[in-house]
Amino acid sequence: MDARANSAPSGGPTPGQVRPERATGRPDRWAAVAGLVFTALVVASIFTPAPPGTNSPAEDIAAQLAADSTAHRLSLLLGFLADVAFLVFLAGLWSRLRRWEGPSGMFAALFLTAGAAVVALMLVSGGLNLALLQYASGGQPDPAALLALTALNEWVGAAIIPASGAMFLGAAVAILTTRALPQWLGWLAAATALLLLISLVGIFQTTPGEGVVGIVGFVGFLLFMVWVLATSVVLLLRPGRQPAGA
Repeated sequence: MDARANSAPSGGPTPGQVRPERATGRPDRWAAVAGLVFTALVVASIFTPAPPGTNSPAEDIAAQLAADSTAHRLSLLLGFLADVAFLVFLAGLWSRLRRWEGPSGMFAALFLTAGAAVVALMLVSGGLNLALLQYASGGQPDPAALLALTALNEWVGAAIIPASGAMFLGAAVAILTTRALPQWLGWLAAATALLLLISLVGIFQTTPGEGVVGIVGFVGFLLFMVWVLATSVVLLLRPGRQPAGA
């Protein structure tokens, strides 16, 4: 009997073996779904109350948190779920960029490292918001402690901006140099990184978030969301793409 009779067809996978395009398509699909979920959760959180700022008196901060306690808790829940979804999106997209740039690619590594810092800072901010809410709801909070927690939360939020800028810079260069994704996504990532870094000037203003810098920061946030949404759609429609010669 010909030994080839029981062998696998030429060019096909052996029994139990997964095709390369299917294996690489899985993280792409997971990233795509996670990115869409992240976008939906962030949009939903827009309709929940924002945490109070340091420009409000301590009494107003406590009153606002106590009056909208349920809504603030819902906002924290949405924020935590969004952080988890963004982490999955980050890991899946990094897998795609690393596949195209190679194991030693530094821009995919920059994207992953900065993105992990963004997620960590988001989680810390959520924890500070929860502590602020719990403390404000517990009887007679110390005004100085309330203002300190609020200020600390604002500084953590400000630290997310440079980390996000570095993340988008890594994504932009990795995409433009490897074509792992359509090049327009690379240019969009570069524009987002630039706007986020320009908005850092607002940290040193006496009234952050106002004027031209505030507009730049808002546009940068919008581009952040648009980029995640667009990248998720591309990953969903074109999963498992391999570099030439792979």
